[in-house]
Amino acid sequence: MSSQVPAVIAKIVSQTQKLTFGENQIANFVIHNPEFITRNTITAIANEIGVSETSINRFCKKVGFKGFNDFKIAFAQDAFYREMQAKKKERREINAIDALALDYNELIVNTSALITEEQLHNVVDILKNARRIFLFGMFDSYLAAIALKNRLSIIGIMSEAISDSRAMRIAASQCTSEDVVIAFSRSGSTTEIVDAVAIAQVNQVKTIAVTCYASSPITENADVDIIAPDKISVDNSAFMSNHITFLFVVDLIMSVFISSDKAYLKKKLDSEAVLAQGQSITNYFL
Repeated sequence: MSSQVPAVIAKIVSQTQKLTFGENQIANFVIHNPEFITRNTITAIANEIGVSETSINRFCKKVGFKGFNDFKIAFAQDAFYREMQAKKKERREINAIDALALDYNELIVNTSALITEEQLHNVVDILKNARRIFLFGMFDSYLAAIALKNRLSIIGIMSEAISDSRAMRIAASQCTSEDVVIAFSRSGSTTEIVDAVAIAQVNQVKTIAVTCYASSPITENADVDIIAPDKISVDNSAFMSNHITFLFVVDLIMSVFISSDKAYLKKKLDSEAVLAQGQSITNYFL
């Protein structure tokens, strides 16, 4: 995780599906009462929520920290960052464009905080050794699958992006251990994608999950989980695209690809040169 921004709120949101009812109570209190958390002891917080100190410590460990003290330090850093963002807004009358821009910036920064270089290198190594690559996604998440397909083709790696549920199941059933499936799903629980991934895993296909929730059906047996923050973690989520963070993940994967071997950079430049010749809006990747 990035040392610059802990992104504690985004991390908590990504874990909500595996939290118990009591742990979700703690999570909701933490999210909506940041000042109380940073200014009070574990005893005071436990009394305010109506839970035990042990429950709070267990919650902190479950969302990825060593204990309450580790959590409180990270949360304080996160709160400071959010306060700075708020002060930026106070310097001028904030309009809809600026508000969305700040929220998009926060989502991108939080995504970088939740993803490690080791995960990205694992993904790239798996893709380099794959015989075939299938990219599953539905609705908005399919846009991320298409984006990765197009970006991979520019460096000479062919893949297939699939959004039809029947086609996903057929592809998964014909895969072998030499193939790779990357599943894009915001919830991680999209039935059609979950079913196709399960079929692929029966065939020992390497699977990579890109989702907003760490505990979800598509992450259960995945070889690599890439967790991006859900847009509901920022203020203006109702006006935002669902999968902007997934597109950023695609960019991160491609940056590791290209930096890992100069041959990929050459292929990228050669492909872009070809595309630039007589380019029109109809012959570039739409």
